[in-house]
Amino acid sequence: MSVPIIDYDDISAILTLRYNPTKPPARPPLTAKDFWPSKINTEQAKSQAAKIIEQDLVGRRLSKNASILLSGGVDSVLTMTMLKSCRPDLKLSCISMGFGDGDDEISPAKEAARLCNCDFYSICKPDILQDLPKLISIVKEPRWNLYQYYPLELASTKSKTVFTGDGGDELFGGYTFRYQKYLSLFPANSWKDRVKLYLACHERDWVPDQDRLFGPKVRFSWDKIYLSIGKSFVNRLDPLDQVFLADFNGKLLHDWLPVNGAFARFLGVRTRSVFLSNAMVRFATHIPWQLKYDPQTASGKLLLLSLLRSKGINVDPVKRGFSVNTLTLWKKSAKEITGRYVNSESEVVRAGVISSEWISKTWVRPGLDVRYVNKMLGILALEIWWRLFVSRTIKPAEKL
Repeated sequence: MSVPIIDYDDISAILTLRYNPTKPPARPPLTAKDFWPSKINTEQAKSQAAKIIEQDLVGRRLSKNASILLSGGVDSVLTMTMLKSCRPDLKLSCISMGFGDGDDEISPAKEAARLCNCDFYSICKPDILQDLPKLISIVKEPRWNLYQYYPLELASTKSKTVFTGDGGDELFGGYTFRYQKYLSLFPANSWKDRVKLYLACHERDWVPDQDRLFGPKVRFSWDKIYLSIGKSFVNRLDPLDQVFLADFNGKLLHDWLPVNGAFARFLGVRTRSVFLSNAMVRFATHIPWQLKYDPQTASGKLLLLSLLRSKGINVDPVKRGFSVNTLTLWKKSAKEITGRYVNSESEVVRAGVISSEWISKTWVRPGLDVRYVNKMLGILALEIWWRLFVSRTIKPAEKL
């Protein structure tokens, strides 16, 4: 049996950023020139955005049926509304997901579907780690937050075309809590200082002792991480437009789209987003950030919210989409599952990829906060990935 080639830099990046920005992206990356702001006001931008969506949907060849992954948030509700308006002949199935913790999107999504007279289906998945071997075998990367597979799987039983809200956050200012923190940390003059601020706003993806997490096989370097995303900050864009550029080229092209694409191919469906048509990307990136985000109220997606309101629909702008409460998950089942795989006997520890000392010290930390929980889940995913693709001591069908 051949020994697989292991990319330790890839492991380092995924366990620090959640993605590897040096790998080939899901679509061509953008440049600073793409985000240079145009001179346009809110009404003009709103009219043009609506026109682009309408032309895209009317010109799109669709069968009589389509599905949409529907949360109670702006992106998916606007997509559903525009679909029903532009394609009244389309039978649209709305798919939502919850996690059994009483704080999910099923109720607002169901009400939105009712208002648009759409069929509604939901799935509740309290334990999202059970099928991790199967899901990792599909995406072929050590990721634990792969639960978007479940609503996509349900959607695939209704139609072969599934609409998502991909790109809405990155193009229209959806990560408001990060923008607020980023702007509050200024000034930052050098590109490296801005990268550090950017990562400080993504602190749930790494831990304070990140440099002690890895074993001798991984040559972890913060400077290498900074360089991997530094291009977005070496330009004359406004600081917030630099963030938009980094989000688009980073988390969207290397995290969300590759994972959704892998699941779509596995399930035999085509995923579509009204926010990622070529025309919309060309237009939305040049919209001034002030039309997307209000720093005084820390409100985002201003343009999309305005477009929805013009159609008589009000949406809670702080809805979080399909996002699990990590600490609740940890207390319910993830701690026990992780304990069985992440310890001094883990294959990734014995292989020198993860530090045994770091694992031991983390397990005895009094009350793990969300950052360390996320990191332990990341190592769990790495251990499962290692057993699937390196040692081959586990099968995709195995349940955790």
